[in-house]
Amino acid sequence: FGSSDARTGAHIVTDPVYRTDTTMAWSRELYVFLMVMQWSRAQEEVKVDGINVVQDSFVGCFWDTGHRDLKRYFGRPHYIENCRKKAAVERWKYFSMQANGYCFAGNVYGSKKKKSVASAGADAQCGNNGGNWERHDKSPERQIFHGQGWRNAIYRTKPAIWTIKSDKRMFKNGSYVGCYQDDRNRQYDSYYDGKKTWKKVKSVDECGALAKKWDKPYFAMQVGQECRLGAKLFPGDPQKGRYPPRMATTHFFYKHWNWKWNNHYACARGRKPTKKSKNYPNIAGNHWTNAVYSTNPSPYYPAAYWDAPAGDATIRMAFARAFCLNIEGGVPKGGKWKAGGKIILWPCVNTKDQVDANMRFNVVDGYIKLRDNPAWCITKKTPRDTNEQLTLQKCGAKKMWQKITTNDDLTIRFAASKKSGFNVWGLGRYFNYWNLQRRAVYSYTKVSGYWNELFAVQSAGPPTPKPTPAPTPPPGHKGLAKAMGWKIEEGKCTIEIWGGAPCAVSPNYPGIYTTDEKCVVSMEKTKAVKVVDFSSEKYFDRLKFGGTEMSGAPTGLKTETLPKGSNKIEWTSDFYVGSSGWKICKEKPLVVPEPDTKKCDEKLKGHKDNQYRGCQ
Repeated sequence: FGSSDARTGAHIVTDPVYRTDTTMAWSRELYVFLMVMQWSRAQEEVKVDGINVVQDSFVGCFWDTGHRDLKRYFGRPHYIENCRKKAAVERWKYFSMQANGYCFAGNVYGSKKKKSVASAGADAQCGNNGGNWERHDKSPERQIFHGQGWRNAIYRTKPAIWTIKSDKRMFKNGSYVGCYQDDRNRQYDSYYDGKKTWKKVKSVDECGALAKKWDKPYFAMQVGQECRLGAKLFPGDPQKGRYPPRMATTHFFYKHWNWKWNNHYACARGRKPTKKSKNYPNIAGNHWTNAVYSTNPSPYYPAAYWDAPAGDATIRMAFARAFCLNIEGGVPKGGKWKAGGKIILWPCVNTKDQVDANMRFNVVDGYIKLRDNPAWCITKKTPRDTNEQLTLQKCGAKKMWQKITTNDDLTIRFAASKKSGFNVWGLGRYFNYWNLQRRAVYSYTKVSGYWNELFAVQSAGPPTPKPTPAPTPPPGHKGLAKAMGWKIEEGKCTIEIWGGAPCAVSPNYPGIYTTDEKCVVSMEKTKAVKVVDFSSEKYFDRLKFGGTEMSGAPTGLKTETLPKGSNKIEWTSDFYVGSSGWKICKEKPLVVPEPDTKKCDEKLKGHKDNQYRGCQ
């Protein structure tokens, strides 16, 4: 890992705001507690379950040296969430795990390079094959990496929570979960008849039928014929780190120079079942490798219909996250793109923690469009099954293939073909940094789901809607600390007067509000309010009033009647991303017509039932 000198304070950068006296230490602990509680509440709200909602903050595996890429060192040993908390308390944007438990943090990464490449290569370079500390790590992160010697497994400090877009045009369910490592303790060992934990089967369909019969939501195939059932996606506690995706292990790349090992751990290249399946993909695992399935179709991650506030509009290799699809040659001067730009693999982020415009894409209606100029699409020029490098062409070009599908096996395929899809050309089992940079991205006619054909579509969250321009208020009617019974009790929010009623607005409204802010507004003689404008970072920057809590970009804003005793508006923003903010105004309460309660007590003479009343 390095000399003891490399781990001393000589390379530590500290924030002078954080002193070591008891008061400030207590403040730091309170801050991180509140922040972690906020993140936890956000996760509970969206129910991060690893299936319908996924937490995936991993950005890649990167080199380190004794002069440190991420300067702040927190010692060891650490699990992922322990390290995250320490990075959060000092407000670092990223943290890293190295050599099974060493914790570092910083605001940029990628300054340490070998052969001009900052990434160490495939994600497996930062994994430990589910051993040591990884198998006991209970982090909700989708992938558990603890780094290796001089290699940082880098995560975003703020959890990246991925949810399904409101636009469902690219949405579809799938049954194939992925290819996972197994061991003698078995990832899946549920009894299906009270006696046996596995059964020899002839097809994936037969295994799926057993799972349905015994009411098991997951099942796995191994070496073409062994069927095992599971009650949970990752059974046990935690076991996620113990059974990593097979292509995130160095075992998968073991003896990559010896081609007899080429198919040893690849699920899609293992022994085929006796019968071909009709209801599930015909993928049946391999040596100590489970092809895991959801018994009933469900959403799969990653795909083109997932997004998160941390999404950066990149298309990354699923198991080499530091590398993205790239238009060769960089961003042209003046942004004037030309047809024919070749698609290659390139490191996603520069040393300024930025993703260049020639690596930003949106998947819209099945087309991979350049984010900053959606008139251009990733294209296969020849409209038939051939092996050829992908290029940039005008969207809608005739006699070319452009429309794609994103699939549960993580492949990107052309909609017009059953065979052709994206492939990092000539990569094979090579997984070092020099093997990955500048590799050509091809359309390949025999896409099978091998590791160089798997991609993570990291869509950005929906753009912040532009606020409706508001009329300029009369002089002296904005930027107020109090007015008409409303008062700023805490923070930098202000009061405005509109139409004879007070309104509270976020700091700097309608500009980007300040981060790490808290406001409290008191209201007198206020029975109802209306949020007339609202845009914030979803889940993390929140407005509360009268039992209502808002974040993101809600629609259908309307007048809200306040419950009795509700006289405060509270606003909190975290340390990360700002937006255009909010405006909330005093309103007259809604008048709800009362039902007719006129009493009618007329007895009808001669009626058999003396309890009967007329006027009904």
